[in-house]
Amino acid sequence: MLHALMLHATHNRAGSITYKHISGNTYEFTIKTCTKSSSEADRDELEIKWGDGTLDTIARVSIIASPLYDVQENVYVGTHDFTGPGSYIISVEDPNRNAGIVNISASVDQRFCVQSELIISPFIGTPNNSVIIEDCPCPEFACQNLTYCYNLSAFDPDGDSLAYSLVPCRGEDCLEMAIGTIYNYPDDIGGGAMSIDPISGTLCWVNPVFVGEYNLAIKISEYRNGIYIGAVLLDMQLTVDDCNNKPPLIEEKPDTCIFVGAATSIPFSANDTEDNISLFATGNVFSLPNNPGIFTPVTGLMNVTGFFNWTPTCDQALTTDYQIIIHAEDDNAEVKLSDLFTYNIKVKLPPVENVVVTPLGGSMQLNWDVYHPSLSCADFEYKIYRRIDSVYNYSECCDPMLPINMGFVEIGRSETNTYIDNDLLSVGNKYCYLVTIINDKGVESCISEVVCEKLKFEVPAITNVSVLVTDVVNGIDTIFWSWPKLLNQVNFPGPYYYELYRNNNFDINTNTLIYTTSTASAIELVDTFYVDLNRNTNDQAYTYQVKLYSNSSLVGTSSPASSVYLSSVPNDNQLTLNWTENVSWYNEYYKVYKEVPTGSGSFVFIDSTFDQTYTDTGLVNLQTYCYKILSIGYYSENGIRSPLENWSQTHCNIPFDYTAPCAPIVAIDGDCEKEETYLTWTNPNNSCSDDVVKYNIYFAPFSGDSLTFLTTINNDLDTFYIHKDRGSIAGCYYVTAVDSLPYNNESVPSNMVCMDNCDGYYALPNVFTPNGNSVNDLYHPLLPIKFVESIDLKVFNRYGDLVHQSNDPMINWDGTYMSSGTPLSDGVYFYVCKVNVVKLAGITPIELNGTITIFNSK
Repeated sequence: MLHALMLHATHNRAGSITYKHISGNTYEFTIKTCTKSSSEADRDELEIKWGDGTLDTIARVSIIASPLYDVQENVYVGTHDFTGPGSYIISVEDPNRNAGIVNISASVDQRFCVQSELIISPFIGTPNNSVIIEDCPCPEFACQNLTYCYNLSAFDPDGDSLAYSLVPCRGEDCLEMAIGTIYNYPDDIGGGAMSIDPISGTLCWVNPVFVGEYNLAIKISEYRNGIYIGAVLLDMQLTVDDCNNKPPLIEEKPDTCIFVGAATSIPFSANDTEDNISLFATGNVFSLPNNPGIFTPVTGLMNVTGFFNWTPTCDQALTTDYQIIIHAEDDNAEVKLSDLFTYNIKVKLPPVENVVVTPLGGSMQLNWDVYHPSLSCADFEYKIYRRIDSVYNYSECCDPMLPINMGFVEIGRSETNTYIDNDLLSVGNKYCYLVTIINDKGVESCISEVVCEKLKFEVPAITNVSVLVTDVVNGIDTIFWSWPKLLNQVNFPGPYYYELYRNNNFDINTNTLIYTTSTASAIELVDTFYVDLNRNTNDQAYTYQVKLYSNSSLVGTSSPASSVYLSSVPNDNQLTLNWTENVSWYNEYYKVYKEVPTGSGSFVFIDSTFDQTYTDTGLVNLQTYCYKILSIGYYSENGIRSPLENWSQTHCNIPFDYTAPCAPIVAIDGDCEKEETYLTWTNPNNSCSDDVVKYNIYFAPFSGDSLTFLTTINNDLDTFYIHKDRGSIAGCYYVTAVDSLPYNNESVPSNMVCMDNCDGYYALPNVFTPNGNSVNDLYHPLLPIKFVESIDLKVFNRYGDLVHQSNDPMINWDGTYMSSGTPLSDGVYFYVCKVNVVKLAGITPIELNGTITIFNSK
């Protein structure tokens, strides 16, 4: 067991714990340690704490020794069944660390501990496997005043995101060592600058100054969909030597993006001025269960080149990058050094090809090539995006602009290479489409080319939904539509007629048939208007839709169109008008009309706007104002009249002051002698308001208390207040401004100001004569007293007996014994008095001690 080896356990140099899911709540754990081979404290088993209150010993399964450096890598493997969901801290603690660590005080006496965190939760999806660390730092060397870089070659088998950070090493009970007393980061002691890239995990120490052995810890945290799901802590040792060897240098190159199915061969080169170089690569791409990448290690003198080869398959497209870490190590006899380079590869799904869009009545039919059958892609579906018009055509795939950022909206998905868009399309608009695929991992392909088309003018197009009369019961809408100029009357022969449907507000599911036209043999002879009577146009809009029939067969349906509906928001001397509509044409701008005078029925043009809002200012509060909006729009299709003009309903409202004044700015002063507090504040009417009529003052006697209403100043010109007659000047205040009736809007609080009392004054005399001559018969403090809330006075005789006690600041003691009421004899008495002084921070006690001499003789 471990306790039998403690005296010799000066050997630990590095270690980590990783895990993988087996089944259910069962996980397999792998512990790797780097230890000194010649140490007597060689462990054939280690004690592990599972984080659920239990522990176990697990056996070593392998040793890889490096005799040149007197180190060995030890591997231990064990499994554990957890009881259920939870967060578990798995740890291995081993006494002791290697002696002589520069940045750990008395390192030989400090315990060595590594840990990992396992989170078992049904909310993270598939059970988590920890990061896999391909490189064991056993040992690592750096040269004095030269830059050292290292990477663990870690990757996540589940494709989760990793984040790297430097943290303090852990010691007894696997707690972080105290920074500054037991542990210091290596560069705080050894000089230079150490950092770790949080994304790639590359650790660099730029120009370490002092030679010696250093320990550091790297925490590798896992995130899935932005949620933390576990971590692994690796503790490692790094030796800085006084050496002249210069490490090899890898030629860097920019990251790349490749397509699924594209054969890739990427050369990597390294050089060294004097030594042989071994060039190899690590990374998750080499551990894929199917079709892994290949990098054949190469060795050579001074200059070497190796090739990375890979043809990724569809299931290897990910939202994250593949990371390849290229390593170059020399064989210098003094000290072996290395360089590394992290290279990222994004695997993209190639774009859908040959998208074609064809107008079909009131629909658009999309077709495209079957997605790359040679790639044998499975478990994917097509995503279809649309926008009205487009200036975009192609987006670079390796640096893509997302469809949503191009103004496109996903309108549907398909499992085949065709899609029909019949989602309320309108004649006159140019509709643009692009198509992507998305696989079961959420990876979306590059976008296809953008294709655009217009509907043929083969269906009717509503041109007007205009409110003619505003009324709750007898309102009237007028509806006009344009007959389809490009209707193929051979394919769609007469007779023709229309059906008009309606729904309330902006509901596009128009399911109420309200009008059917008479039939005609020629399409241009059929009525194209309707007057909809007895509507509540005052309180709501109405949406309409027209269907065209040829010989009793449906030809097509117009896009729905609603009336313009106007509303408003009242405020101080203004009304903000807002309106909305749901139409298929483009409204270029709007005209605002106001009834002048109110009730006359005569509306005058006051302004135009491109927005669907307008604020009319300079109004008189509590008076009624009425408005109408005229929308001006058009279709881009020839054969439809332009402009399209449509009226909203008439809408009336009353301005009302809902706007509170701005707050005043307050200053405070006080007089301790007079016990008065003085407040002054600015008048908002002189700067940022115009209707302040009074002020409210709020107060709290102590800091930290909630301020409550104190008083009102009913004159906007009176900006001064004296707070007095309360035995204190301590307290906090703020002031609000209030506007006129009937609004009574109160501003937000002003700045808070506070005043503290001066030091409290309370003194006791040392002599009094309770002899009944009406002079100095009662014992009380020297007057005046200030800022005293209460006291606790105790008077004792020379034997320590309590003879009098009082909590009254005025005391008024007549010199009698408290228990019997008999006069006390002449002599000296002792007192202890706790005085509770009122301060801004609260009641503050001070203590007084002294003597009282009593003379009873007359």
